[in-house]
Amino acid sequence: MICKTCSKETDRICNDECFECAKVSQDAWQKRMSIRQDASRFDPQKLINLMLTEHWMHECKIIPDYMPPYPSADTRPTCQIHYIYKDGSDTGLRFSNGPLQGYFWDIYGDDFRSPELALVALSQAPPPTRIDVVIPTHGR
Repeated sequence: MICKTCSKETDRICNDECFECAKVSQDAWQKRMSIRQDASRFDPQKLINLMLTEHWMHECKIIPDYMPPYPSADTRPTCQIHYIYKDGSDTGLRFSNGPLQGYFWDIYGDDFRSPELALVALSQAPPPTRIDVVIPTHGR
């Protein structure tokens, strides 16, 4: 077998390259993929305001260490998004992988794993049910 990069004869090949050339290619790919934006350039409040485009989104609570009302001994905290209505009832944001895929509001919330992922989910979510009861101008 011959390496496509260095044209040397080798007994083992990885992606048409000898292992030395494959390692160089892999290291170069890793270096390109590790380029990240400098977080110090961004104002977190402006970023949040740009992501949350509706008034009701700002009223939602992202709870990073949510525990259900009656946890069992092995229940772990989860990161959830809740909207609390004026009457004190609340609704949690969930995601469906089923036939009707997407975000929806339910009596239970899903674990979004981190506040950052929860913020992205909230920015893509539809308004909670009964939102017009709280914000009379919503949808007009």
